[in-house]
Amino acid sequence: MKYTKFTITNYKGIKHLELDLNVQPDNKIYTLVGLNESGKTTILEAINDFEFEVPIAIRHLLIPKSAAGGFTGNISIKATLSFSDEDKKKIQEFVSTKLNIKKDKIEVNDQLILERVYSFENSQPGESKRSFWHFVKTKKTAKSAGSNLEDPTSTETWNFVKENLFPEIIFYRDFLSKFPEKIYLQPNDEKEKEYVSIIDDVLVSINASYSTQSSLLDRVSNPTDANKQALEAVENELGAKISKVVFEAWNKIQNVSKKEIVVKTGQEGSRHFIKLSVKEGNQTYAIAERSLGFRWFFTFLLFTEFRKERIKKSGEILFLLDEPASNLHQTAQKSLLQTFSKITTKSRLVYTTHSHHLINPVWLNAAYIIKNKGLEYKENDDFNSSKTEVEAYKYKQFVARYPKETSYFQPILDVLDYQPGLLEFVPNIVITEGKFDYFVFKYFKEIVSSDNVQNYSFYPGHGAPCLDLPIGLYEAWGRKYIVILDSDREGKTQKTRYIKELSDKDHIFTLEDIDSANKNLTTEKLFTEAEKLAIAKEFNPSLSSYEKSAFNTGVQILYAEKRVPTYITEGTKSKLKRVIDFIKPKFT
Repeated sequence: MKYTKFTITNYKGIKHLELDLNVQPDNKIYTLVGLNESGKTTILEAINDFEFEVPIAIRHLLIPKSAAGGFTGNISIKATLSFSDEDKKKIQEFVSTKLNIKKDKIEVNDQLILERVYSFENSQPGESKRSFWHFVKTKKTAKSAGSNLEDPTSTETWNFVKENLFPEIIFYRDFLSKFPEKIYLQPNDEKEKEYVSIIDDVLVSINASYSTQSSLLDRVSNPTDANKQALEAVENELGAKISKVVFEAWNKIQNVSKKEIVVKTGQEGSRHFIKLSVKEGNQTYAIAERSLGFRWFFTFLLFTEFRKERIKKSGEILFLLDEPASNLHQTAQKSLLQTFSKITTKSRLVYTTHSHHLINPVWLNAAYIIKNKGLEYKENDDFNSSKTEVEAYKYKQFVARYPKETSYFQPILDVLDYQPGLLEFVPNIVITEGKFDYFVFKYFKEIVSSDNVQNYSFYPGHGAPCLDLPIGLYEAWGRKYIVILDSDREGKTQKTRYIKELSDKDHIFTLEDIDSANKNLTTEKLFTEAEKLAIAKEFNPSLSSYEKSAFNTGVQILYAEKRVPTYITEGTKSKLKRVIDFIKPKFT
């Protein structure tokens, strides 16, 4: 089972909001982007409060902001889940056994709808209930063949689904860097239980028969020679397993060597505990003594990488992360994206972020822009709680509806736009007029043509008249370079100037030099009118006519997603292939 949609009504600043997780192509990672106070965290809290009932003593905190003075009505959080074919078979088997009927007489819907409702009267909390839509039907006897009845054992069937198939929701807030010095094996509160459950997850990943009770607590409580030996073996296995998972990932962020996690059991009064430490050479350090970034990453991996391996349920865990890794440097944040992909092999992930380093362009089809009507777009500090209304738009839908409100999706524009850090400083370069030509040529070389030659890189200039600096530098260094300009009037004028003042005809070219048919052309005009509009719609699907800025960003999206749409004609591919073929021999 997996979650495919959440519908939230009258929850805090949300009047009505749908978060659709059933995107195509299928994606397991969903990014929520927006300004401060836009409501990103509120959405995660609502999903969490669907799974875990809010205590009545604090239920008033859920009341809509605009109706805090006297709210009468319901707060509703509805979830839609889909069944896999394997899920359906298990449900049919259960109902078949219960009712003693053949499996072919049992029909299971493709999806299950559940709703959590909190009722209020004049802002006073009333009942809380979670109800489900019937999802199983059984066929009547032959006398009335063709008609269906709702499953007469529906409550029992629901309990079976909940116990065996239902996916967990796990919300991690900002506590991930606060790893305890000791994990008590006889926990006294929910927080201590959570850490014990994590150790259980690691043990199960090593051996399905392991548990904190039988593998650790029973042995440390009864220290016979046999138990001591077995306990030491489990401690070593735990340390080795955690070390492998943590340091394989951390090594991509910061080169580490000769580090390992050491696990030891101990006793404090009547309570037994285990302690995790980092061993570096001959020194051993508590996790709390390591950097804030390492502590966050260490705890994050424990709480995700092992949790998804739980075997008691077949449903995909849904992880919720609020502003993950905000205390990590940008290299670590980029590496975290790779970890996200890894942990979602058996789970799904919804996370909020402000950082463009934590946005993967490949996941844009599952990215949401969160907007709050209580925020004035031009003045972020001008917040009016009475107007609070949190809305969620798929990225491309938001761009189409609010094309000028770029602050909301600026992190996405930042990651799509050219950044100097993406350009490796290499001896051989092709200097282009600007970033649009830069992305077009890179896209056709690397993605469309699958050309992996690495003996030159593209360099985005700042306009045809503004390439003096890179040309002058490469001339001074005696390094290989060429310049490709448009074949319009400006491009030809600048070609003449550069050859006269800085370079020679063996370095400066226009599109017409590459193909005599390209007279008076810009790179943009190598595409057909239909292609230009289709590419522009990659950024803004609502466009009915061509817009150059949308076209430029559309090319960047295609490059980032490594996608070659069918609407790009062979004629256009051939034109751009001639550009790449022209460049190759210049650096041979």
